[in-house]
Amino acid sequence: MLKRFVIFLLILAGLLCLADRALATVAGNATAAEIKRHESLREDPSVRFRGFPFVTQALRGRFAAVDVTVRDLERDGVVISRIDAHLENVRVHLNEALKGRVRAVPVGKGEATVTVRYADLSSFLATRPGNIRIQSAGGKVTVSSTFGVPGFGQVVVEGTPQVKVAGSGVRVTVTDIRANGATRLSAAQAAAAGVRSSFTIPLGKLPFGIKAASARLTADALVLTATAEGFVIDVTG
Repeated sequence: MLKRFVIFLLILAGLLCLADRALATVAGNATAAEIKRHESLREDPSVRFRGFPFVTQALRGRFAAVDVTVRDLERDGVVISRIDAHLENVRVHLNEALKGRVRAVPVGKGEATVTVRYADLSSFLATRPGNIRIQSAGGKVTVSSTFGVPGFGQVVVEGTPQVKVAGSGVRVTVTDIRANGATRLSAAQAAAAGVRSSFTIPLGKLPFGIKAASARLTADALVLTATAEGFVIDVTG
């Protein structure tokens, strides 16, 4: 009899865990739909309420941590491949989430990784003058553009990009400029070509109250780290 009772308790605990996760999924999907509408996203984001049990957190309307992934977000002509955000101390009323009536989400703090692929960045650069291109080969990232050199006409120059967060965007400064082929640039020409090859990537207002803190170039993308503290996600728009 005792053995059967223990088995019954184990089965019951398993069913409760499944129900708890199912409710978390439903709430996550409802919240994702609100985020998609507010941010005008192309597809539903992924919203995952972490921590167990979910029901206890939901009844309090306060969640220890929520993970959100957004894909293909466009800001000022730049397509952000994905944003992976980790939000802590998130307050969402369960009743509002299930009914799709979430209007504001207070968040204690958050951190995120923002990824802009070079392919998407190249599409943005194609709209700018100077035929600026960014490419990665053999683990080395370079920026090339066309530059007018007296006596030679338009020549292709190439340099090494340095990235830095600047306001609501990222400034890409190109240094170590050299001309492809036999053309040699003077110091003044190389400096002018570097200025012409440099550009700013506008990111606009990022979701979830996050702000870019640092930037780096990887083999295939521009990657930013972003942080925020004590903010409210407004989803009334």
